[in-house]
Amino acid sequence: MKRSPALVLYWTPKSTVALDSQTGRRTPLAHELVPYVVALTEWTSPADVASRHPDLGAAGDVEALFEGLAQRGIFQREDDAPSASPWADWSPEAAFFHFGTRDGRYAKHPESDAYDVTLRAKARQVPQPAPTKLMSGPTLDLPTCAVQGSLADTLATRRTWRRFGRRALPLPALATLLHETFAVQRWGMVPGQGRVALKTSPSGGARHAIEAYVITLRVDGLKNGVFHYDAARKCLVDRQRVATPGQLAAALAHQRYFLRAAALVVMTAVFARAMWRYPYSRAYRSILTETGHLGQTFCLAATALQLAPFCTMAFRETDLEMLLGVDGINESAMYVVGVGTRPAGNVEQPGRIPQRLRHAER
Repeated sequence: MKRSPALVLYWTPKSTVALDSQTGRRTPLAHELVPYVVALTEWTSPADVASRHPDLGAAGDVEALFEGLAQRGIFQREDDAPSASPWADWSPEAAFFHFGTRDGRYAKHPESDAYDVTLRAKARQVPQPAPTKLMSGPTLDLPTCAVQGSLADTLATRRTWRRFGRRALPLPALATLLHETFAVQRWGMVPGQGRVALKTSPSGGARHAIEAYVITLRVDGLKNGVFHYDAARKCLVDRQRVATPGQLAAALAHQRYFLRAAALVVMTAVFARAMWRYPYSRAYRSILTETGHLGQTFCLAATALQLAPFCTMAFRETDLEMLLGVDGINESAMYVVGVGTRPAGNVEQPGRIPQRLRHAER
């Protein structure tokens, strides 16, 4: 027998847990067995283990122990038929997240009332994090422009663009795009807990954990630089940082065609906002879906403005976080969208996906 290749060990205050990251099966594991489980990376017989580790008992005892571990998915038998897990290529990181956040605990109606009381008590002791981020620095008030066109036309003509016009993006267009996607449209109030932001895209529990940072490349009336979009005040705050083309190319997996756009928007998550209300791991999924909602809203709003939007998951979080000045722990880069003007004569030709990136963006 040998250790399962997809095994992940983690520790709780009470026990060690072995997780098969390809099936999601969790098994409590005695602390004293951990060294033996970790060491058995090659096919080994119970007799060999018993001879090297007499503290485990005779060969028969070790064989019974190993058989029990095999039945729980911790060990593999040499005569087991090989099985191809659908999660093999994504293990262990993605599989660990997927199985670890499944089947959340949901409150029934009587219990939800009790949970509301719990949250009110929590709010008195630990107020919920601010629903928007207020940053210091020079601010720029933003104009707006009208959005035209029907929803059906917008949905039908949305494309991910990789070709962009040479014209700079008008500031009112950028302002409208940011307002329609990220701005607080109005405020709600949860009794005993505080106010919550309401936006054009849904967010689990109205947590709205996502912040938007704008990297300007060619916008009328704006210098090239890094700005934070203040969703409450509906203005840009100059982060007084520079993002060079080389830095951006490296951060965006060398997708240099995006450097010909007019502006990039890096979405970050302020995790404390969601954690305050949902202190369990499934809430991380809510942040991911919220990011997707915002990305689609951004692309549709840009399409309605006759602009050329794009979105990408091919980026290096650490590089972007350094450019923005966020720590990657309390606040982390989650998604990148951007926009440019449309190239003349290429209304229906947004550009092709390079072969080397097709595995990452479809």
